[in-house]
Amino acid sequence: MGRHRLPDPDDEPTGDDSATERFRFPFSGRPEERPGDRGGRHFSPDDFEPDFPPDSPGYGDAPGDGGYADTGYGGAEPGYGGEVSPGRGFRDWEADQPDFGEYGDEPAYGDDSYGDDSYGDDAFGDDSYGEDSSDEEPAETPTAGRRRVFDPDTGEWTGSHRAVDSRPRGVSPGVIAALVGVVILVAGFIGWQFFGDALSNRSGAAAARCVAGDLNISVLADPSISDHTRTLADRYNDTASQVGDKCVKVSVRSAEPDAVIDGLGSQWPADLGDRPAVWIPASSLSAARLEAAAGPQTIDDSRSLVTSPVLLAVRPELKFALGQRDWSALPDLQRNPTALDDLGLNGWGSLKLALPRSGGADASGLVAESVAAASAPDGAPATGGLGAVNALLAGQPELSDDTWSTAFDALVDSGDPRSAPVHAVASTEQQLYQRSTSLSDPAQTVAAFRPDGPTAVADYPTVLLSGDWLEQDQRAAASEFVRFLRRPEQLGELAAAGFRTDAAGPPDSAVVDFAAVSTPLSLEDDEIRVTLAEAVTSPQAGAAVTIMLDRSMTEVEGSNTRMGNAVNALIDRVPALPPSAAVGLWTFDGVAGRSEMTVGPLSEPVDGRPRADALTSVLDAQSSTAGGTVSFTTLRLVYTDATANYQDGQPNSVLVITGGPHTDRTLDGPGLQQFLRQTFDPQRPIAVNIIDFGEDSDVPTWQAVAEATGGTYVNLPTSDTPELAATITRLFG
Repeated sequence: MGRHRLPDPDDEPTGDDSATERFRFPFSGRPEERPGDRGGRHFSPDDFEPDFPPDSPGYGDAPGDGGYADTGYGGAEPGYGGEVSPGRGFRDWEADQPDFGEYGDEPAYGDDSYGDDSYGDDAFGDDSYGEDSSDEEPAETPTAGRRRVFDPDTGEWTGSHRAVDSRPRGVSPGVIAALVGVVILVAGFIGWQFFGDALSNRSGAAAARCVAGDLNISVLADPSISDHTRTLADRYNDTASQVGDKCVKVSVRSAEPDAVIDGLGSQWPADLGDRPAVWIPASSLSAARLEAAAGPQTIDDSRSLVTSPVLLAVRPELKFALGQRDWSALPDLQRNPTALDDLGLNGWGSLKLALPRSGGADASGLVAESVAAASAPDGAPATGGLGAVNALLAGQPELSDDTWSTAFDALVDSGDPRSAPVHAVASTEQQLYQRSTSLSDPAQTVAAFRPDGPTAVADYPTVLLSGDWLEQDQRAAASEFVRFLRRPEQLGELAAAGFRTDAAGPPDSAVVDFAAVSTPLSLEDDEIRVTLAEAVTSPQAGAAVTIMLDRSMTEVEGSNTRMGNAVNALIDRVPALPPSAAVGLWTFDGVAGRSEMTVGPLSEPVDGRPRADALTSVLDAQSSTAGGTVSFTTLRLVYTDATANYQDGQPNSVLVITGGPHTDRTLDGPGLQQFLRQTFDPQRPIAVNIIDFGEDSDVPTWQAVAEATGGTYVNLPTSDTPELAATITRLFG
């Protein structure tokens, strides 16, 4: 309660709806006045009737037994004399006492209960006490915040815990102002402490989080997936765990594979920013090229993130006409000027397949793999089909640049498909899906054609790089980011963009059906993959080659003669040469050497037909004859002719295919070597490359000839081997 009061005999506990319980008193008259008593004095229990009950246990205000002993109220307060009179100078006992624990600060006794409103003129005017006094026993329990006190002068119970003053009572404005000031100061101090601590803690937490700054992780991605990767990286940055005292910051840039491979293999280009910790090319074909250029130690780990098979973006009419043709059919459709007319598309001409080198998500290189694997002889490596790949490259349409977007626009923007500069474009499934969404009528404009047979797939590996430009923390953070990309929620977003994942199904499309790939192509030999890719990414100017074929190779090897096997390998190679290549043919036997076709560009017609076709016919007409060889003598004639018809701007060479031995005594080995040393011109070099079969006594001479002219000597034990086609391909340049 905070203060002893005169008890009302009828008081009972009514519940603790404030901090202090209320009581009723059982009488309404005045108590017997004793000498020395007057208003404003505290009363002891002895002043009242003995049957008055004591305060309820637990409600004593001061230490002691709860009574009104002198130890509790030992006379007047110092400075107040012997009595405490009502009115001016009165001091509240409770305010002068020490803290009494649980009930010392009860809300019922706060300033709010006894402000000016409680002691206004209405309650304590000069005329009367109004409703504050009553001769009757109170009907209800006094409300919280007010305590009834008996006035011995008037015999009335008041609604205040203070002594009754006959005069109006108020609170000094100065006191109010002082109290308000104190409250403001205390509140300000508490607020300053609270917010200061909060800001200090927040600043401390932020400082502790990144005390060493940012840990920058550079990621390079193929243009086909870079935007999606950047979005995921931004999300990762918001939640990435701290590495040491650094905050991880992943940044993603778009980069073509050639730029990354060349940069990591030599000088890093400044326009790509920091050298990367992670590279996401379109396929592991690019990763194989990087290993070939910079070494296998450059790659720590490489695993597929998402996939997208390759196909051809074509006009809907062409898809129907192509039917079930496989990858090996494409080279003939490309180089035959009436190929599509023969399929019922009158006026369309050839296939006009574009194989872009930029912005194509490795699609051109992967199409080349599919074509090479389907075109190579049975049992031969995929490089045995390199000629077919070159045929595709040689016959592709000429455009303003070699970007995928330019080729695709040429395909879909032509009003009449018969006269369109492009009829087909190498593409990934995802690229075609993404691009088709921007077309007004995609189903009538473009279609997806996937030839039968094993099909290469863009597997989008996450390549974790290793190099002296990376700290261990960066490598660890890069690995964590890659794990983040593989989570189902991230893979689901990539699936919605047209990539294939195990986490979610494909989006709806009017152009792409996302059908399963029955036989994915897998080339395990990275060296073969690099060789095929270089044919697409770095096509060289066509070489000028004079073939010198030995017709006396009559030995049977396999199902054909040695010469027959050589002729078939040449026939397969010639059509694959680029139009700028210049080719001539000489043959020799035991009697003489002769020119079958002079050196000239394959783009030039011979007797009204392409030179490649004419050369193929001449080769096919050759037959083997016995009777020795005049190889040294013939080479002298051929080398003289090649020097006279030197093709500027192209690598010039002579390709000798023989089984030996030389039988013409008019020119021996030393004589041939002397001739070549005198004729060879370093400013206009002509290399002599030799393919020699079996055990040949002329091996030392051929090796010396190759060395003197900057050529290559190769000895094969038999002509019945895939190595023959591969060697011819390599030596043709």
